[in-house]
Amino acid sequence: MKILNGMVKKLLILIWLAASVALFGAAGRSSVFSRIKVDVKLEKPPIPSVNGSPHAAPHVIADPQWLVVRVTFHPQIPKDDGPNYVTYIDGVRMSIRALFPLTRSSSDHFGMFKGEQTLWTVCCDGKTHTAMMLIPPHLLQRYVYLADSFSGTRIPLRGSFRIEVVFTDGAGHELGRGYYGVSGNAAKQDESFGRLETQVLEQCVVDGAFFERDATPWRCMAPDQFDLVKPAGVKLTDVPTPPRGNGVVRIPGKGTLPRSGVIPPAKK
Repeated sequence: MKILNGMVKKLLILIWLAASVALFGAAGRSSVFSRIKVDVKLEKPPIPSVNGSPHAAPHVIADPQWLVVRVTFHPQIPKDDGPNYVTYIDGVRMSIRALFPLTRSSSDHFGMFKGEQTLWTVCCDGKTHTAMMLIPPHLLQRYVYLADSFSGTRIPLRGSFRIEVVFTDGAGHELGRGYYGVSGNAAKQDESFGRLETQVLEQCVVDGAFFERDATPWRCMAPDQFDLVKPAGVKLTDVPTPPRGNGVVRIPGKGTLPRSGVIPPAKK
């Protein structure tokens, strides 16, 4: 009996530890990028006024609306006793996964749009930062409701999408995440999205569906309001991050300073 009681106590301790780790992980995800908000809209593209433009050609898309995903986040100001120690984080990757319905009448199975972009450098200034990625109407018409019979138009509803956005640094450490169309706190959103993800059909996963803003008609829209997107193929240099306050940058020797863009482990 005593042996059994001891085993029960050990089991309860292990369950408590596992729960603590899970809660800590969910709470600590947004420790560097806080207040992440994912906003989703269906918008027609901006059309610049150009003199001498050619005559209008027939449209190949019945509904010209793009799926526009705007993400706002707040990189926290570095603190000696906090999770963030650097002024700039280089090579921040923003990954997006969007679940979409395969039919109008059922939500038993989903398809998935995937995409990502890399921000050259993000200043940890505590201010509001905005990132944007978009899906063209051609892909929305092709894949959303793809299990339904084709009637010439497939106009999706904004509320039918379930979206997850995850930020990671150059070493793959998570900086924060946000959701759209998934209710609850951070832990419940993570759990709910993971449960819905199990209903995604493998043959209905569309990788590379999200376009960077610079590859869309939104490229000239207030570029100073966005962090710089790193062009494909550019290799970031490994330079020291500038110190806060009145410090002086000194070229470090090996291991003197953390690599720029990598969050060092918390101090013990």
